[in-house]
Amino acid sequence: MKVIGVAGPSDSGKTTVVAGLATRLSDRGTVGTVKRLTHEPDIDTEGKDTARHRAGGSSRTVGLTDDGGWFGTGDGRTLEDVLDDFARECDYAVVEGFSDSRLPKVSLGDRPAAAPVVATAAGADELGLDDVTRLVEDLPSYETPASLVAKLRDTAGTGDTESVATSTVPVAELALGDDVATQVEAVDRRLRSRGGVREARVHHQQSLFDDRDDLVYLVVLADDSVRANEAIGEAIDRLVETA
Repeated sequence: MKVIGVAGPSDSGKTTVVAGLATRLSDRGTVGTVKRLTHEPDIDTEGKDTARHRAGGSSRTVGLTDDGGWFGTGDGRTLEDVLDDFARECDYAVVEGFSDSRLPKVSLGDRPAAAPVVATAAGADELGLDDVTRLVEDLPSYETPASLVAKLRDTAGTGDTESVATSTVPVAELALGDDVATQVEAVDRRLRSRGGVREARVHHQQSLFDDRDDLVYLVVLADDSVRANEAIGEAIDRLVETA
């Protein structure tokens, strides 16, 4: 899932940009949107920002307050919680607000936004939405083990008869030497070529949250549980063997 944030002061056109991006991205896949709220909402009514998200093409919309509350169905939620849920069923997430986050973001107006900022404009009218839409495709993917399992099953075109094994390795535990991308690519290729493995994915998840470390997710879909677990074990050994 590709994630893009839209930051800026009030009346800078953030919701207009979110709706415009949702419209364009929904032609390419499923879009989820998130809006940061500074107060508890009453109800989602016609003409309100969150209603405009959906009118723009979002199939799921969640409003979050600074303390983790949200409107819709459920208890307290964080931005990470919502993105983790979106990753299982959305191709894109567009986040309004959270200017202090580590999300790649569009910055509107003159209020500073935390890096990384991938595009800037004085307001919504000055922003090239088509350019930003193309830029989103080049962003790193946000994944979870659950979203990777779902993608593997879709790619393999299989049901539930095969076995899945997953593991998570902190980047800090990886072997010294090659960079993370090189190690991930090498292990991914080896897993895919292993006998009995239907599909595999090794993904470097760069943290978007200050209190989280970068992680490497390993997911294997194999003929049976023995092959799946053996493949995961070997892959972990290769990643950390000289750390």
